[in-house]
Amino acid sequence: MKGVLSIAHSELKFVFHAVHMVMDGYFEGEWQEGEKRESKLVFIGKNLDPKALNKSFDDCIDTPQLREERLNALRFKVGDVVECCMGEEDSDEWARGEIVARMCRGDGMPPGVVAPYQVKLEADGECINLLEDDESAVRKPRRRSGRKRERQSHEEEGG
Repeated sequence: MKGVLSIAHSELKFVFHAVHMVMDGYFEGEWQEGEKRESKLVFIGKNLDPKALNKSFDDCIDTPQLREERLNALRFKVGDVVECCMGEEDSDEWARGEIVARMCRGDGMPPGVVAPYQVKLEADGECINLLEDDESAVRKPRRRSGRKRERQSHEEEGG
């Protein structure tokens, strides 16, 4: 198969080709002003089911309904306070922040990529884009331990 795809959230064409189990694809060249943005696919093979192929690709088309479904599937809403993993996966480095946007694109993000959340960090006000909506990337805030406060109060009382 080979083709050119119009990918949502990208001004670039996605060009691909595949033979047997090997596929290669890359973003190349911007869509020109006035050029119709459409995906064109060519399949060569035996016993292909055109209806099934068309349905599979139609299910991928970026529609307002699909965007709404993706928004509804997110775990957090704008205004929610969360903790974001600031290191590698399984890191103990977490930072508190507030969800300020959902399903957004940021400068420097690869073509076609949309971040589930943009979070404004509590510590320095920096906004970061989280590329995943799972517990390893973003979670509800963990309870802050009261031990330090209790120890401090005890010390203030002279104990």
